[in-house]
Order: sequence, then structure tokens, then C-alpha cells
Amino acid sequence: MIIEGIASDRRNFFWTCFHVLIGAICTISPYALIFWFYFIFLTNFSKALVSLKKSKIFFFLLFFFYLISFELLDRMAKTSPLLPYELGKYFLVFLGLLGVVIQGAKNSRGILLVLLITPAVFYDLSGQVVGADIINTFFAPLSIGIGFTFLTRFEISQVELNQLLKVLWLTCLSSLVFTIIKTPDFEELSFSLKAQSSTTGGHSSNQVSTILGFGVFLSFYSIYKKLKFSGYLSLDYVVMILFVFQGLLSFSRGGMIVGVLGLGILLFEKIKANLIKNIGIVILSGALLFATFNIVNNLTGGLLILRYQGETEGTLAGSKEKSTDVLTSGRVGIFNGDIELWLNAPILGVGSGASKYLRDREYEEMAASHIEFSRLLAEHGILGLVYFFVILFFVWGVIKKIKVAQTKALITAIVFIAIATSFHAAMRTYVTPMLLLLAVVKIKSTEFNEKAIVHRSS
Repeated sequence: MIIEGIASDRRNFFWTCFHVLIGAICTISPYALIFWFYFIFLTNFSKALVSLKKSKIFFFLLFFFYLISFELLDRMAKTSPLLPYELGKYFLVFLGLLGVVIQGAKNSRGILLVLLITPAVFYDLSGQVVGADIINTFFAPLSIGIGFTFLTRFEISQVELNQLLKVLWLTCLSSLVFTIIKTPDFEELSFSLKAQSSTTGGHSSNQVSTILGFGVFLSFYSIYKKLKFSGYLSLDYVVMILFVFQGLLSFSRGGMIVGVLGLGILLFEKIKANLIKNIGIVILSGALLFATFNIVNNLTGGLLILRYQGETEGTLAGSKEKSTDVLTSGRVGIFNGDIELWLNAPILGVGSGASKYLRDREYEEMAASHIEFSRLLAEHGILGLVYFFVILFFVWGVIKKIKVAQTKALITAIVFIAIATSFHAAMRTYVTPMLLLLAVVKIKSTEFNEKAIVHRSS
């Protein structure tokens, strides 16, 4: 099957070029992506179901994760309604429901998450919530609960985990290519101390930065494990630099900071294992990140470093004081607004999707919550608080049970990216729910060759 060929390491360079081409064509027309999406779906769906029925989870996850991770390119290429804007959320829920129907709901903590998150759908203290608000705020946390109910009983090999990460990297690459081509010539760009939609394909800089930062992490992982996602180690380095470069150009900080910190978690484990042996990759990676930052900073006339220092035009002019709210582009204000809503409705909250209509109008430009934790409190009350901590304790327990140090570092990094992303971009993208679902699938500890090609038959 084609999707297994994409995941294997036999034709990495070919599939890299193919996904570069998808991203490039989407800048002209969305129909190539629409055709490719439905071709993969129609030719692999039955096999995914059969695999799940036989308790072979890898192909099922490969199929769904690959399709779901086209979410950002889908939005940038404006494929809706043929591919819906909330593609990731629909398919994450669909994935979970199929799993429960075929395998049954067998994890009590997953069932608890569903029970905790569901009541808020049935009330709305704002009186303004519409269907799109429910989809945007409810589907992603619901999919985590549903997925946890059946995924925790399965296991995949380290090789299979690498293959899943590779297909996510390929779709990130398509999005990267789209943003690069859509970015105007530097002479035409006018930078300011705000996030730049002109360098993110005209789409939300926060969402694009999230995926580009994730691409940095995945590229580094390929380099770190010598997996050669692109077919060549040197090309992996080039792609990583491009992810960093374009991500920095977005002037949206959250996604890049999270991606680099995730990279740091992997590096820490490698350094702890053997500093002398791994000093080369530490120095080279650090030097490339530093050099790229300086290049972009020079291109932007020194504005990039001011942006990362939390400066705004107001703080530089002296008309606005530098504060944590200014530093976080209004997110602290949003958080405080959510806490006020929670204190006014502490038990059940204001209802799923209602917080943006009830929050202080001072933060109109960021009315929707960007912090999933505070949104859960505001909209779900004490049930949302319990929901959040059930997830934290659950994934922490999963990590503690992992015996292989490098696998533990990888899953720790994946969980960190998932949770940290939810603190700057809520669950607007697939990153948080998908990575949390991936983290609870057990990883076999008996690995002997991570470069081996695994052919799975259902």
C-alpha cells in the first residue's frame, strides 16, 4: 500500500520531493491536496478497519495520523468545504469512535475524561454559542478522552513510532513549502513587533508557528537518531534550518520556543548518556540555531530579538509598560478573564465555547482562549480542572513505566510539546490531542535495530 511505502525508509528522498510538490501546488490550487487526501482515504480505509479488528494498531494510527496532519495545509490552501477547516478535530473524534466501536472502551480514565468534558455542551451562559464554537472547543478534548479508552492497551515498536513521526514530518514539510512560496520578497515585507501573517501563507501565525516549531523538533529527531527522513542527513539539516528560518520570520514565538525546548529534552538525554560522544551534534545544532536567529534578526532590522524580548511599539515609545500580559501578547489577560469566569461559575463553568463571548472586551482581538487550561476552568468549571489533572497524572504514569532511556526522553518531549502547545495555541491544531494519544500507546522495549524496515500485514 502507498501509505506504508511513505512510512518506510526505502524511498525517503522521493517522498520528500513528493510532499514538497504537494505544498508547492497548493499555493496555486487546493485540488491536488483534495485529490491526494481522498485517494489515500478511499484506498486505505478498509485496511485500517481490518487492522484494528485484528488488534494491529500501527496501520490504523499511520492511516489516520497521516490524514489528520494535513490539517494546517488544508486551512492555508482553503480546501473547505471539500476538506473541512476543522479536519483534524473531525478525524480525531472519528478515529476514537471507530476504536471504541471495534475494540471497546476499556480504560476507565479515558471514560472518566469523556464524562468530565461532556456536560458543558448542554448549557451556555452567554446565549451566543453556535455549532462552530462547540466543534472548536469540545471536539479536541473529547477525542483525547475517547482515544484513551482504547489506545492504552496497544503497543507499537520503536521503528513504528519513528515511521509515525516521519509521516508527520512530511506533512509539516508541505506546510513549510507553502509558507516559503507564499512569503513575499524581503524587499516587500514590512516587519513590526507583531506576529506576521505575510510570512505564514496569509494564515494564523500562531497555528503556522506551532507546526513549523513541531517541524524543527521532528527534523532534529531524524538527525539525532540518524533516521534520514529526507533520505540524506545533510538534507535533514537543511530542512531543519528552513523550519527555523520560516518559523522565526512568523514573529509568533510560542511554536518556535516549544519546538526548541522539545529538542532540548532530547539533547539532555543524549548529553547525560555520553557528553563526549555527543558533543558534536550539540555544538552543531546550537550553532545552526544561533546563526539562523541572527540572520533573521538582521533581515528584520533587529526587530526579531526585540520581539522575543517582549517589546512592542508601545513599550519602545514609552506609552505602555512592559508586563507579563504585554510579554505574552495578551494571553495573561485572557487567562485572568477565564479565571474570573470560573470564579463566577466554579462548579460547571459557563458552557463549552461560551467564554469568548463573556470575557472582558478589553481583549477583543484575542477573544478566543489561547490557553486550554484556563478555558477548561472557565467553560467546564471544576470538572475541567479534574479533566486536566487526570491527563497529567495519566501521561506521567505512562512515562514512568518506560524502561528505555531514549524512548522515555522522546515520549517526555512529545508530552511536553503537547501540553506546552496548549498553553499558547489551546487545541486549535492537531498537535496537542494527537501527541497525547500517541504518548499513551505502549512502546515495545525490545528494540534491536531502529533502521529496520517493518512490513506490517493485516
